Amino acid sequence: MLEIRNLQLEFRSDQQAVRAVDGVSFSIGPGETLGLVGESGSGKSVTALSIGRLLRTPPAFYAGGEILLNGRDVLKASNRELRELRGRGVSYIFQEPGVSLNPVFRVGAQIKESLRLHRPQAATEAEVVRLLQGVGIAAPEMRVKSYPHEISGGMQQRVMIAMALAAEPKLLVADEPTTALDVTIQAQILALLKDVQQRLGMSLLLITHNLGIVGQMADRVAVMYAGQIVETAPAQELLRRPLHPYTRALMQAAPRLGAEGGRLANIPGSVPRPGAMPFGCRFHPRCAMARPECSVQQPTLAVVEDGRQVRCPYWNSP
Repeated sequence: MLEIRNLQLEFRSDQQAVRAVDGVSFSIGPGETLGLVGESGSGKSVTALSIGRLLRTPPAFYAGGEILLNGRDVLKASNRELRELRGRGVSYIFQEPGVSLNPVFRVGAQIKESLRLHRPQAATEAEVVRLLQGVGIAAPEMRVKSYPHEISGGMQQRVMIAMALAAEPKLLVADEPTTALDVTIQAQILALLKDVQQRLGMSLLLITHNLGIVGQMADRVAVMYAGQIVETAPAQELLRRPLHPYTRALMQAAPRLGAEGGRLANIPGSVPRPGAMPFGCRFHPRCAMARPECSVQQPTLAVVEDGRQVRCPYWNSP
């Protein structure tokens, strides 16, 4: 359904070109869920926005690679082809629905706009009500007339999902879909996404920093750090036995139910800024396993046991 090959994305100004995504490759099969995991600033959202070419160019510039969506190269698509791909080919659930929804239009009108663009024969009040009902909104006949500020955060997220599904996309990109929601609403949104995916047979790219969500939702996981993929694996295998030092550090930093006292583990330092990447391995300044050569040699993403990929030559060192 989706194949990204050696994607290289830069943000350019008169003074410099800053590479935010550097050689990213991954794929998603039909009906599959891929979890894209990493700290804020790792390049997850920029990579996802590239799939639909939603980044403004300039300042963004695609310096290399391919994005194949259902066999079509998005980077070579015309504006007319992009209008067709956006919505029908790939649709998005963005972070913070209260910001993404237009505050001056009723939610029903915003959903109907998507229908008019991609399924004009279905752009009816009845279809809008059906979509809202399908994402679990009570009394949808009344809610179509609500403005975004008149509904709760969880309901706003459901409206965003309804808008994304209105075009019946082949691939749904969910970028931190449970951010700022309480735990109960988070569980409801994730259950809804899983149910909708199974009903429609969609592929799902789930962007998150929550490894618990990955274990619940994803078939496979790609771990991203400083603009690069550092590990890929089936979700349960990665959670059972992470191989890259960064993945291990992420898992050690995750709170555990029932853990007694003490401080949570943390990863020292922070993700390097694009344009200020360290030499050699990009994680080595924060890595507990770093060796002198890690500051000189940049590791490649290599296939290791059981077809897993790891960007660290010392992943199996004691």
